Amino acid sequence: MIEHKTTTVSRGFLSGLLITTDQAHWTSSAILHMIKEIITRAEYLNKPGWASDARKLFAWIKTPLVNMAGAPFGMFQKGNGKLPFWTWSSLPGVNCPGAGACLLIDKIKNRFLGWCYSLKAWRYPAAFMRQLQNTILELPAYRPLIVNELRRIYETKANQGRVIPLRLYVDGDFKTLNALRFWMDTLKKFPRIQAYGYSKSLHLFMELDQTGYEWPKNYALNLSSGGKYSTGPVAEYVKTLPIYRGEFVAVMVSRETERAWSKQEMTRDHTREIREKFAGEKVFICPKYCGDCTLMKDNPHACGNRDKFKDIKIVIPIH
Repeated sequence: MIEHKTTTVSRGFLSGLLITTDQAHWTSSAILHMIKEIITRAEYLNKPGWASDARKLFAWIKTPLVNMAGAPFGMFQKGNGKLPFWTWSSLPGVNCPGAGACLLIDKIKNRFLGWCYSLKAWRYPAAFMRQLQNTILELPAYRPLIVNELRRIYETKANQGRVIPLRLYVDGDFKTLNALRFWMDTLKKFPRIQAYGYSKSLHLFMELDQTGYEWPKNYALNLSSGGKYSTGPVAEYVKTLPIYRGEFVAVMVSRETERAWSKQEMTRDHTREIREKFAGEKVFICPKYCGDCTLMKDNPHACGNRDKFKDIKIVIPIH
């Protein structure tokens, strides 16, 4: 995959490798070939950070599964001031079967199309490698490593007896029915984990439910707008599931209102502009910071609260 020399390891280059690897069904040989290509490109561009991180992942993949005790990049991340919870991410695009215009795959030109925010993280090699690593970990053979790491977090002294908020997928989504079942089964093993997420893979939730599956009590599903199944019969079916909290909707507003929201300087006029787009509906405007977006001590983030925010649209302004 030779291209003209650029100043960085480009998204186009990476997306091409990922699409090819996905078409090869993520075999070990395909994964190793992809990582070799990244190392070669990084050395050509004199990007030692990319080369070093790719070698870490390459060495990990070469390790026999029975000898693996963890992974080179943290599987679960403890968030920052904006998102102060444990989080899990995987690769966007190849793991987003329900994505709409936000991220489409051009399999002829081998590249991603759309405006997916997750691709911005690919400026940093460690962020990309973590997404890639976690995508590999979701393959059936590697899943016990996820469970072991989650158990370690669960049993850490600082977390004993405490509720542990977890955002399941900041980047990526449930890719297959089997992966969705794995995560839901895993959450049942750790009842103090209060997990929530935003998904466009609504068809998978419907398929799993139609098998008679019993959903975990510690997961809250937010229907993410803009996907293939966000409206229509699949979405209406998913809204009846016990894990469903409500819709999370991105709403177009004026640039002034979007900037005021971003700077935490919303006035009544800005709020009115948003609410007028949902006349007669219950709406909660996302305040941007998740850790204390409500005053509820036991479950302070609205998106993870199926008790108080059931069927209430949570909206985020965009321009």
